[in-house]
Amino acid sequence: MKAWVVIPTLNARELLLETLASLERQTAPAGVVVVDNASTDGTAEAVAARHPGVRVVSNERNLGFGAAINRVALELRGDVLVLVNNDVVCEPGFVAELVEPFGRPEVGMTAGVLLQADDPGRIDSAGIELDTTLRSWDYLWNEPTSLLDRAADPVGPCGGAAAYRLTAFKELAGFDETLFAYWEDVDLALRFRAAGWQCALAAHARALHRHGQTLGAASPAARRLEAFGRGYVLAKYRVGRRRPLLRAKVALLDWPALAIHLLFRREVGPLRERLRARAAGLRGSGHRPPLELASVGFVTALRRQASLLSLRFRGELPAHFGPAGRAPRAGRPETRPTDRA
Repeated sequence: MKAWVVIPTLNARELLLETLASLERQTAPAGVVVVDNASTDGTAEAVAARHPGVRVVSNERNLGFGAAINRVALELRGDVLVLVNNDVVCEPGFVAELVEPFGRPEVGMTAGVLLQADDPGRIDSAGIELDTTLRSWDYLWNEPTSLLDRAADPVGPCGGAAAYRLTAFKELAGFDETLFAYWEDVDLALRFRAAGWQCALAAHARALHRHGQTLGAASPAARRLEAFGRGYVLAKYRVGRRRPLLRAKVALLDWPALAIHLLFRREVGPLRERLRARAAGLRGSGHRPPLELASVGFVTALRRQASLLSLRFRGELPAHFGPAGRAPRAGRPETRPTDRA
């Protein structure tokens, strides 16, 4: 199968060069395209000098994650689209393992495994899982890699280590460009599933991930983008429509965080973005909420979110935070909504 690796990037020259070096060591051939979102750190020149076989597409402005990928991917000819972040280092078998499940006709997506750079025996993300309010969480966060061989398949892949059947990606028009960054992979996974495609966990497609290098794992920009993405997906998929109990669950899970941002951080941005997202999501005809894909119960999701809010309130939120359903390890909280920064 012909595979293409597409990497969007912004002012991450040295990290990107490490990613490209790891892709040169792959056991399976793949074309590589870097989409530069108007970097000012000499990214394009460095890639041309160090990796002349890599195609660079330079944008005049920062288009965001999904739009940058669409600009290239919708024009590619091949079988599989592979996405990696610019802050990962791929193991030699990464591409081969991601592509292998596409031999099964029902597979439209594969989820690779991001490992925590400071503890490679622990998982950073093995794809996306959903709770009963359609909130997304990093699948198997902070679990040992020994669990991977018997793990179930996730709903979809995390955009930092993902592969898609290219024909299906094009038929679905790629990423929804209303989402600048965050939640675009969740929305795409839901549309793939609605079209009848399955996601396979590629348990041995592994890469080290330096989490949060683009925006920061808990930066104001990340919080605004997270708030917009969550609100947009809720509105687009009409979650809670004519379901007052479900609306109440969404409020219990989401609004305490928005209140903390407003009252304690003096940040109105996340609340403003949440309201703007709702208006944007309601403009279309809407999609059926695929709540049957949920594997995380509401009580578990509420406990995860409460742990995260507690650490935020105390100012102890570390660079890495994620869902593990257990006591935090080494002072880390037990919750993390998915993010790809």
